[in-house]
Amino acid sequence: MWPSPPGSFTQPPTQASVGSHVAPAAGWPYHSRFTPSGKGTAMLLELKARKQREVSPREVCPESGARVVQLTSAAYLHAHIYPESPVFTPDSRYFIYQRFQGLDGPNEYWLCDLATYEIAPLTEPGMLHSPAVTPDGRHVVYLREVAPRELEIRRITLATRTDEPVARVTGHRRPYPLSTISSDSRWFVTGVWAATGLFGLLRVDLATGEAAVVHEGQDIFNPHMQFDPRPGKSDILVQHNRGGKVDENGHIVCLIGDIGATFYLIDKDGGNLRRLAIGKPYTVGVQGHQCWLGLTGRILSTLGTSQEDAERVGNICTIAEGDARPTIIAKGHYFSHPNASRDGRFLVSDALPGGDIYVGSVKTGRILLLCRSLSSFGTPQYAHPHPAFSPDAKTVLFNSDRTGLAQIFCARLPEGLLESLER
Repeated sequence: MWPSPPGSFTQPPTQASVGSHVAPAAGWPYHSRFTPSGKGTAMLLELKARKQREVSPREVCPESGARVVQLTSAAYLHAHIYPESPVFTPDSRYFIYQRFQGLDGPNEYWLCDLATYEIAPLTEPGMLHSPAVTPDGRHVVYLREVAPRELEIRRITLATRTDEPVARVTGHRRPYPLSTISSDSRWFVTGVWAATGLFGLLRVDLATGEAAVVHEGQDIFNPHMQFDPRPGKSDILVQHNRGGKVDENGHIVCLIGDIGATFYLIDKDGGNLRRLAIGKPYTVGVQGHQCWLGLTGRILSTLGTSQEDAERVGNICTIAEGDARPTIIAKGHYFSHPNASRDGRFLVSDALPGGDIYVGSVKTGRILLLCRSLSSFGTPQYAHPHPAFSPDAKTVLFNSDRTGLAQIFCARLPEGLLESLER
């Protein structure tokens, strides 16, 4: 439910760091905790020469025929950003991920080429948050902490690897680790602890650099905000941790209250709030793992039922505005972090307790074991598989600490595997 990145001030008290000091990568100058880029085009063009490969073929899953490939292997912690995060280019060839040595130190964003398995750094190390690839595939937008309560939104042009500032905002703190970008690639939205003392959604106009908090609430400190990906649509899905609390330092002391979590819709200007019939009093609370069901206008979510109820009656469901209650898709497993194909026909999700990864048909409810992540599914988010489809649904990314360090893996799906689940 809580996708805390390295360097965040928002770790739950139980989440431990694996290290408190980050040694600079080879060739990097030393950077303090808050460091503006100051390097510009020359530095990032130099990164193009730093391509490397850490790929290692792994097993073939006998149940699905999927080929598992380990994409990273350096002695760092690695994680793809989050299941619903827009980290792929539209052609499914490239995706961005993060690399770090400890949850309380600097991190970097890297780019992986799935055609060649080459990887290369995109950014300097720093206190980085909220990365996303624009829907047109031209840019990566992210947030850098440059000083206490001073945040800079930056944009990397992938064709040239140039990294330039878009906007700078002051007075806000506790930047959220995730972000979302509108389907027209213009509006970037992430979460902050606003200067008003409330939690809010910071919206940045990527065309003009205008930035403003457009929506606020007392307990939306974990908003998982997501633009509707359909062309011409601009609603934002927002998670609501009802009754949750943080202390004066921004640490979560109560993730949710007795009423449980739910989610709602707003427009891109922060208004027209519409609640959905999910979470109490309609169902048990949501787990806090949801995404748009591709381009269908529906939302895919998991419910916080018991494992027994999940296996017996199902806990993975869809819902849309106007529905009287969610529609259960499948049962038999305790699904956790779901993701949907772009056409909305298929789902992928990890399952508790073992972290196995399943694919399924939304239409038929048929589910198949794709692969075993062999991840510990421990407290740190990087130990959660968090599977995610590529836009063409031919590859599933996931995290695993099966080697002792969190690394990024992918499963290559056999031709026709997903379609067979519709029959």
